[in-house]
Amino acid sequence: MSIQTMAGAEQIRATPGGPARQADRPPGRLRGFHTGAREFDDAEVRVSGRLPGWLEGSLLLNGPAIWDFPEARLQHWFDGLAMLHRFSIAPGGVRYRSRFVRSQAYLQAMASGRPVRGEFGSPNPAGFWARLRGVSPTDNPAVVMVRHGSRWIAQSETPVFTGFDADTLQTQRQVDLGAQAGIQLMAAHAMRLPDGSLVQVGVSMGRRCHYQVLRLPAGEDRAEPVAAVETPRPGYLHGFALAPGHVLVWDCALRANPLGLRFGAAAYKDQFRWHPESGSNLFAIDLHSGAVRRWSAPPLMAFHATQAWQEGQTLVVEIATYDDGRVFDDLTLERRRAGLPLRGIPQLQRYRLQPGRSEAEVQPLGIGLELQQVHPDAPGRRRADCCWGLAAPADGSFGSHVLRVDSHTLDQRSWRRDRALHLEPLFVPRPGAQADDDGVLLVPTLADDDEGGVIAVVDASTLEPLAELQAPQVLPFGFHAAFSPG
Repeated sequence: MSIQTMAGAEQIRATPGGPARQADRPPGRLRGFHTGAREFDDAEVRVSGRLPGWLEGSLLLNGPAIWDFPEARLQHWFDGLAMLHRFSIAPGGVRYRSRFVRSQAYLQAMASGRPVRGEFGSPNPAGFWARLRGVSPTDNPAVVMVRHGSRWIAQSETPVFTGFDADTLQTQRQVDLGAQAGIQLMAAHAMRLPDGSLVQVGVSMGRRCHYQVLRLPAGEDRAEPVAAVETPRPGYLHGFALAPGHVLVWDCALRANPLGLRFGAAAYKDQFRWHPESGSNLFAIDLHSGAVRRWSAPPLMAFHATQAWQEGQTLVVEIATYDDGRVFDDLTLERRRAGLPLRGIPQLQRYRLQPGRSEAEVQPLGIGLELQQVHPDAPGRRRADCCWGLAAPADGSFGSHVLRVDSHTLDQRSWRRDRALHLEPLFVPRPGAQADDDGVLLVPTLADDDEGGVIAVVDASTLEPLAELQAPQVLPFGFHAAFSPG
């Protein structure tokens, strides 16, 4: 295990306008793809409308924020150096705070005036001999955050957890699961089990490659192995699903180049190739025994599952799947700043994994959806009655509106702010509620005329807007959020 503290982080402070060279920023909603966010210690948030009286706590946002440097520019939306945001909601009002994560990638880039580590869509600038020695991958945790016991951690697709204080947003120690478990890649989404421990899936690469399922008990830094699944060539891994007693892993047909990922200079995304002839697989790993079952499936690429559940002895998982890997290039910074349409459109599909069969039964649902959310108590326990996410229309428009989908009938409701781009809707349940949609959605948005980012507060059942939280600056577009109840 390797545990590091972010030495010297407190001496580095972002100046107004951000530490990096700002790109020419266009007017309108695409401002969220540009560098320029600042650190705020404690700023007032204007509230319009009426917040529910029960809504108290902290909305935590994570995402990329610095793409442009004095001497270079990162190339992909996913690449930007991470910034954390906190909206503290209390009876006396709403306050805002923001901090850059003091990762080694951040500290080195600030000192050099350019990125010094390879990122998802930007090449590794390290020389050949440095790469041969195994220069560590980026530790820039710009994707998600999750509670682990009494602490919070941020992470991306590299095997490093970066701790942070959920109140001050100060960066805390790191836990290197790669050094512990011999993994080079890791799903961006750790998931919390009913006992408070985290489960994670990583990839070890060598002459034999494996998906490795790990459990990190609450409050501990050392992971316990659950199972290893051998694969001749691992697929791209971003997430997985929890069903009762099981981890479900989909094996994408977007296949890795193991040697290139370990020693090559190309960007992370360019070390994967679409191999439809290889098909895909779905693995069910028993969390208690480590036993592994496998079903084959048509070739797929996916970031996120909606949820998974059990029907008798059959496991069911619902995934937003793509036909190939074009979405990687859809999300380059050049295309996002230009507002070009997406060419890869995710579609919800259900996979039924029946005992005694070797092939998954695939049910297309005919719904374009991404960044799905369900009630936070459902994963690993039961089937949720509904989900929410960003609509993925056939015209390729990005962030155009939010959908609510009934899990049983597939009935849909939609909501949008006028002339705005929408990000992942985070569901916050009302304390003591019984229904899976009794609560609110907190939706980061940016409309053409907004002075700063706006968090829309929307009734999760009816999708009626209730209130808006108006941030003191444009919030760089991120991916995932979390809520810490007050």
